[in-house]
Amino acid sequence: MNKNVVIIGAGRISYSLASALTKSEYNIVSIISKNINSSNALAKKIRIDNFSDDLNDIPKSAGIYFLSVPDGEIAAVALQLSKLKLNFKQSLFIHLSGAENISVLKPLKRKRAKIASLHPMQTFPSKIIVSLKGVHTALETDNESTYKLLLKISKGLQLIPFRIDSKNKSYYHLAGVYASNFLAGNLFLANQLLSLNKIDREKHFDILRSTINSTLKNIENIGPANALSGPVDRGDIQTIKNHISSLKKNVRKSSSNYFSTLLKNYLLQSLSLIDLVEEKQGHLANSHTKIKELLVQELSAL
Repeated sequence: MNKNVVIIGAGRISYSLASALTKSEYNIVSIISKNINSSNALAKKIRIDNFSDDLNDIPKSAGIYFLSVPDGEIAAVALQLSKLKLNFKQSLFIHLSGAENISVLKPLKRKRAKIASLHPMQTFPSKIIVSLKGVHTALETDNESTYKLLLKISKGLQLIPFRIDSKNKSYYHLAGVYASNFLAGNLFLANQLLSLNKIDREKHFDILRSTINSTLKNIENIGPANALSGPVDRGDIQTIKNHISSLKKNVRKSSSNYFSTLLKNYLLQSLSLIDLVEEKQGHLANSHTKIKELLVQELSAL
């Protein structure tokens, strides 16, 4: 396989990908972005001269193409690429989306190019370079020869690859949303609740740090169900009633929908914890059944 790489798109993940590629056996020959300033900035960062805002400027020497564009733009970019005079039979096109499967690259496959998706299970909140070493990465493709190429690329970037099916890819991406995005959302809500006690915002994470870290450590060592603690786990229905009452009080006081949403969030997440209790104990005790009934009743009343 030709090891000359073109990166199309110069967003946040592109910086980390480009950094990893420059440290590997692959050679970045161009950065293409619809925003010339973005392609220029990334090219300067990795010290290459070739950058553009025009797909027609892709060097003929390229063999591997990483599509690092927003999910909603992948299909359009693939269609544009399919109309170029490229050596498709010798090319590999890889998109980096965790949500879209490789069907968005069909125009390229029709030109007999190899198509694939590579998605690191990692967050890229900014253009600050994040190390890809040791990051688990989902590989998706439609044939064994391309899969072997993906494995080689992944190992060259020091990723830890695993394979997923196109038809189930949305579940893989949802797992990442629950583990990362919803975690950030829950910690934001925790910050808001601490603010009601007039605790300075800069102290919030320090206050929560030990319980966050110990929970993550326990999940790693004994699994989510066995790591569960708190009122749902204990079957402490009175504490849960107190929580619901406190949230309802703020729903009545507030003119916004914020506390109403927070109440729904609390009820739904508490119901999911009932499932963890059942997995942990193999059954639900009477106290847990009563909590479940209470939560369902409160949700129905909203």
